[in-house]
Amino acid sequence: MKRTCLIFMVLALIGISQAQEDVVTNYLGKIKVGSAFEYKNLKLFPIHAIKVLSTQSYITLDEATDKGWIKIKEVGSGQVNFVTIKNTGNKMVFLLTGEVISGAKQDRMLSTDVLLPANSSWTQVPVYCVEHGRWTQVTPEFKSEKMLVPNAVRQKAKVYESQSEVWDEIATSQDRLGIASGTGTVTANYEDKDVQTKVEEYEKKFEKFPELSPTTIGVVVTTGDRVICFDMFANTGLLKKYWKKLIRSYTMDALYGGKSSLDQDDIERFVEALSEANFTSTNASGIGTLLRIESDFGKGSALVYGSAVVHMDFFPSEGFIDDPELHLDIRRDLRLEE
Repeated sequence: MKRTCLIFMVLALIGISQAQEDVVTNYLGKIKVGSAFEYKNLKLFPIHAIKVLSTQSYITLDEATDKGWIKIKEVGSGQVNFVTIKNTGNKMVFLLTGEVISGAKQDRMLSTDVLLPANSSWTQVPVYCVEHGRWTQVTPEFKSEKMLVPNAVRQKAKVYESQSEVWDEIATSQDRLGIASGTGTVTANYEDKDVQTKVEEYEKKFEKFPELSPTTIGVVVTTGDRVICFDMFANTGLLKKYWKKLIRSYTMDALYGGKSSLDQDDIERFVEALSEANFTSTNASGIGTLLRIESDFGKGSALVYGSAVVHMDFFPSEGFIDDPELHLDIRRDLRLEE
């Protein structure tokens, strides 16, 4: 009897996982790549929804923080790769991978997307340390820094899933930018005056990007010969809420990138290849289902709630980045042979 129940439980979980994967593939099947917008070292390709996919409104971490809904503390006396978060508000709150929280014993970044229900209990959330040189409490709780880590840090965290890789990338980025930080905190990258001036220049050029079309729900970001990120949201409204953070994060890569050599055909092949990646259900903090996305050319994740992809990201691995067109052509040829 116990064995029969276990079999049914396993089959049910497989069914749930497949249903959530179908939500993601449905989204990927109902989007198209738009014409590029380019300024200096950044070329952005908008992702348009062919039809309305979700009208759900989401409260972001920063909005919930401003309302006094969010409480974030260390786990016990402190664990480097976990914090505990509580939503005291009457609406669910979305937290995006890469958002920075500061204070407590050291600054952290969220390592996964999280959807907290209204009036939630304390929930453990996985994080990465982004301040290598401090383990001393400066505040009882964390606060939102209202920023994302630089895109390259997001990429290293997602592809390698390694704390040491995150620390190494922060140190490398600060060396490139000529930034000195006593504790190695990633927030120093955005505090440098010269960097601020350069980032604001890109920000002004792209600030209207998500507003140019009501169908824009995401973006593929390129610099030089690299696709550096794919971000897709449930709807235009959620993309708009995160846009300022996102464009600043992408720009940090562009500062040491080059003029993009990729065109719309390259990006269409890239997006097409995403639908053939492997999807695996993983443990989610909060509500919804978190899917790990793995392919021979990178990694990502998708948070699914109901019939909507709240957010999906994908970061090409370094080998793919070196020659993205070659990898995409190989995958295209394999599909044609099938």
